[in-house]
Amino acid sequence: MLFHKRSVMIAISVIAAAAVACIAGGCRRGRGVYNLFKSDSFHYQALRTLGHSMYQGSAPGEVLSVISRIDDQDEDEWYSQWNAMGEKCEGWAAHAIDPVTRGNALLRASNYYRTSEFFLPPDDARKLRVYDRSVRSFRKALTELGVPHAIYEIPYESGKMTTYYFRGDADKPLVIVCGGFDSTNEESYFWIGKALIDRGYSVAMFEGPGQSGMIRHQNIRFTPEWHKPVGKVIDYLTERNPSIRSQKKILFGISLGGVLMGRAAARESRIDGAALFGSPFDFLDGALFQLPSVARTLFHNGHRGVFNLLARIKRRISITTRWGLNNGMMSMGGNTPYDFLVIGSQYTLKDVHDKVRCPVLVFYGERDLFISDGIQDVMFKKAFQNARSYTLKTFPFVDGSSEHCQAGAIEQSAMVFIHWMKDQGFVR
Repeated sequence: MLFHKRSVMIAISVIAAAAVACIAGGCRRGRGVYNLFKSDSFHYQALRTLGHSMYQGSAPGEVLSVISRIDDQDEDEWYSQWNAMGEKCEGWAAHAIDPVTRGNALLRASNYYRTSEFFLPPDDARKLRVYDRSVRSFRKALTELGVPHAIYEIPYESGKMTTYYFRGDADKPLVIVCGGFDSTNEESYFWIGKALIDRGYSVAMFEGPGQSGMIRHQNIRFTPEWHKPVGKVIDYLTERNPSIRSQKKILFGISLGGVLMGRAAARESRIDGAALFGSPFDFLDGALFQLPSVARTLFHNGHRGVFNLLARIKRRISITTRWGLNNGMMSMGGNTPYDFLVIGSQYTLKDVHDKVRCPVLVFYGERDLFISDGIQDVMFKKAFQNARSYTLKTFPFVDGSSEHCQAGAIEQSAMVFIHWMKDQGFVR
């Protein structure tokens, strides 16, 4: 009886304490977390890969398992853990008894290898090796899955542009896709390629100067004259597939690829529409946004030496800055951060947006780590006055689609793109 009374008193005390806590702090259930890492860069890159699960580019459980073994901001662990998961998927593919299992495992392997390579510096021997494994796995996956396609090596200046062509329905547009500052040609399949292929669209995914194999194997850097590689792609494809001449041709540029495709749309008359997916309006503004305000002031006032000193200090302590400068000096040029950004100033829509006549669609995430700086959206709202139509679609945080290129919610962006093509009369 005494024990029972004590138990009742303890229970009453616990309930009373909980009630006081409820009154003081507010009653609610515990909530989960949004960020996968404290580091914005690690969070975004992990979410990017996780989001590709929509189109067999990853598996959520595999991604969560990998990131649980990576310390925040440890770039060596980032490489080793993602690479290990890629190798594991390749091993599963080798022992699979049916082509679908093999193909799906190889798609995931390809994307995990791409992710593992991401933060490696340009001179790291592992970077090229794992990139090549990513490409091989992707191509094997398409073959195993029986996805009809052609791989073209399109001559461009002193090199060649690898282009994946997927023939779709003749009465639907050809969507010409390119990545941006860092994505690989193969990753375009997970961003938008498969979404369109599944819906019967013809798709051409190409790598231009500064991207994928063109920079890694051929050392051919970016060009702001993007109408030239786009024109070469159209010429080559129509020569081998004459029916393409009668198809509408829509450009789809991912991230910096949006600037590139916007520039191409201003000068290539055969383009019927352009979609700018997670694009900055101005590359330089977006890049400087990643730096302290004092560094921006130094750059604009031409203080090259002090700017380079501050950029190198930030480079040592910031993964985002270190990766951005490394990748930029490799793919655009420049021996110093200052010189790279001077070159990067050519990659803008400021001097071409009023020359675009075709319909334009811009995807904009309200919490885009690289774009949502309070400057880009103002410029986009005033842009493309001479386009036949202009649609600026903002993706909100509440819908889970506000990250750069709608990472983690890419089916929403595919839905918007397909509706836009219908609204513009490109699809019957």
